[in-house]
Amino acid sequence: MDEDWAAFRGRIAAIPLERLADPLGDGAWSRKQMLAHIVTWHDLTVDRLSRFAESGEPQGLEGDADAINARAARAAEGRTTGEILLALDDSFRRLRRVVVRLSDGQLYVHDGWAAAVIAGNSYDHYAEHRADLD
Repeated sequence: MDEDWAAFRGRIAAIPLERLADPLGDGAWSRKQMLAHIVTWHDLTVDRLSRFAESGEPQGLEGDADAINARAARAAEGRTTGEILLALDDSFRRLRRVVVRLSDGQLYVHDGWAAAVIAGNSYDHYAEHRADLD
């Protein structure tokens, strides 16, 4: 997770700040909106993993993923790129704090639910959006 985060964050840092507002394609999100989307999924993962750590039970996603993504993109429109980048870094730090508190047993109980959620919303997610940073 740390290694892939460092690579992802490095790719972001290599892009001039003003280019982060560029759209990713016709009618598509901007890079800034995509980064806000990453923040949202980090935050959702922190919440789900925290509830899991307390209850020992997998925690479902509250809401529809497409609606969550649309809200993240809309919310980014009212924020500066600098604010999004600060939120991105903060959200990763919060995610990392929750992840390191989980035991190996917690990571792999329930057919590896926690490990799968972590992968899907961190390093696998960064890989999914890597092309958006090219």
